[in-house]
Amino acid sequence: MSVAKYHHINPQFVLRGFADENERIRTIRLPERKGRTSLVEKTGGENHLNSIPGHPSGSDVFERRLGEGIESETALLFERIDEGDWPLPRTDRDTLAEFIALQMLRGPERRRQMESAAGGLFSKAAGQLGREKFGELASDIVGRPLSEADVDEMWSAVLDPGGFRLPQTARDHIELMGEATGEIAGFLACRPWTLVRFTDRALITSDAPVSLVAHEQAGPWMGVGVRDARLVLYPMTRRIGLVMRNPFDGRYSIDDDLGALIEKTRSGLFDDRSFGTKEIERTMNACTAAHAASNIYHHPDDSQFVPFDFREK
Repeated sequence: MSVAKYHHINPQFVLRGFADENERIRTIRLPERKGRTSLVEKTGGENHLNSIPGHPSGSDVFERRLGEGIESETALLFERIDEGDWPLPRTDRDTLAEFIALQMLRGPERRRQMESAAGGLFSKAAGQLGREKFGELASDIVGRPLSEADVDEMWSAVLDPGGFRLPQTARDHIELMGEATGEIAGFLACRPWTLVRFTDRALITSDAPVSLVAHEQAGPWMGVGVRDARLVLYPMTRRIGLVMRNPFDGRYSIDDDLGALIEKTRSGLFDDRSFGTKEIERTMNACTAAHAASNIYHHPDDSQFVPFDFREK
């Protein structure tokens, strides 16, 4: 059985929505802003990103299950939406929410955040132990006595002011996705959705394609998390964008029954459509570019829609 080596962060069916008829897509590498054109199948991924060495079903088991499950289901939804099916029934809406939540969690930038968080906790614990006890702990972990020079090197790395990262495996990352995807999808599903369709303008995407937009005026309960952000933006294709609005933005009455409001929202009762204007395009593309981790992707003919500060040099 062949094992997939190249694992996509952006599924191929998504990238095809930003590619030309020959499945060529333009990538702008950040921060150097160098561009290249490549085929969709060779774009938007990393080698062995989700590999689980030694798994009885193959090291690419997670990648295959994504492709056979949520990605296949969502690809069909994308086709239906492109053909005009909107709003979606609740079950399909929940599937799309789950997919978007997964896109928020699956990229390498999320793993780097995990490594930084774990490293920060480890550094704090090491500092409380002190160098001598830390040396003993480190020797126990590696299974042999460490020299003073080895301990000094490790001690300096752990207490580096620039931040210490504790490596996380693909299994660690997959466990996080399993734990967090459902909760994030629930918050997304509790937002009213506006489908924005463009004709003479186009959207870009990135390796971190979901953007959270803060409230225009700061105040209590006005954060920028997935639960309380003013907007959550997701470019589905170069011609279709999804704007997930805050249900407490003043459009809907919550005086009577908060539970009823949530139920109506989750059922898609408040979902609507909008024509893609220049303002919406610029807002979505600016957010997509600003939130990109390492790569921006766009149709080969759409370079003019990339925000100026992110265009190829």
